Amino acid sequence: MPPPPPPSSRVPRAPFRSRTTVKLGFVPLSDSAPLTVARELGLYSKEGLDVVLTRELGWASIREKLAYQDLDAAHAPAPMLFRMAMGLDGRPVDVFTSYYLNAGGNAVTLSAALRRMGIRSAADLKRLVRSKHPERLIFAVVSLYSCHYFLLRRWLLSGGIDPDKEVLIAVLPPEQMLSSLQNGHIEGFCSGEPWNSAAVLAGAGWCPSTSVSLAPAHPEKILLTRTAFAERWPDENAALLRAIDQACQWCEDPANRPSLVDLLASCRCFRDSRAALRPALLGPFDCGDGNRIAAQDLLRFHGPAINAPTEEKTQWLLAQMRHAKLLTAERAPQGAFRPDFLEEALGPPPPAPKAVAAPKKRKVAMA
Repeated sequence: MPPPPPPSSRVPRAPFRSRTTVKLGFVPLSDSAPLTVARELGLYSKEGLDVVLTRELGWASIREKLAYQDLDAAHAPAPMLFRMAMGLDGRPVDVFTSYYLNAGGNAVTLSAALRRMGIRSAADLKRLVRSKHPERLIFAVVSLYSCHYFLLRRWLLSGGIDPDKEVLIAVLPPEQMLSSLQNGHIEGFCSGEPWNSAAVLAGAGWCPSTSVSLAPAHPEKILLTRTAFAERWPDENAALLRAIDQACQWCEDPANRPSLVDLLASCRCFRDSRAALRPALLGPFDCGDGNRIAAQDLLRFHGPAINAPTEEKTQWLLAQMRHAKLLTAERAPQGAFRPDFLEEALGPPPPAPKAVAAPKKRKVAMA
């Protein structure tokens, strides 16, 4: 049994008697680990919560179930908040976030066939794209409203490829990435783990770039919550944030990573995925081309700059969405980010350590 998480540095609140079942959705990815950890370590029940975890195939299912109140909250790509709250492709839905679940954790994966053709970089790919290739190459992301889409566009642009005109970018659920690559339906994808590692292990793909080189420690997944749930059940919402925060702390600790791999691999939704889970959680992350990256550099779950919904993260996300031509707004919709809920759940953040002033140099009298 994995060791319990370390005690929180914030002032704890007493557990309460749960008044309702909390329905929590997730897509089985390495960065959904805190939701499963909180269940397996008993952190939900410690907070008095009855949580039902619901596995979903992809982000379209998460979006629909939040919109139709089949879920109270969910693990989701950060840009989905804007998509739903602003009604960018449908009616607006009253949702918000108080918590980022992780930072980084993504990679661009290309087919082994492209590597056999001599493709080693985005610049190499540009020469192929602008050759007499009969059709536009097809790449995939898990959603246009995701950091995966932003990162894939950034990588293509780094080689001089216009992502809007010179390639096609399709949307696929994460679990369909590997089979689509193996069957030749796509030439590459950008996804979270463990699907990049699964492609490398299967000999089907390799990773020319990751979050580390494209956008280090970028905001990735959030706890996307229905506003009606948080306002009607504020104690349950606070308890959910406390349980997940403790789980994120536990997942961040390198000493717990072997137990984390064991814990996830024993769950039904990650069965037979142990080898693919190890690179991003234990490291090193094998890019399949001789390059390796430390797990702690690729995927982060907890830290002073990781979890809080700061204005800096909001502006970064808005800038990426404008650059990808998904919106023109300069500001997030009112109520989309609720740091007040996080402070209510965890207490005010601990004060930053005071900087120690450098000692003044003494003047040395000249003889």
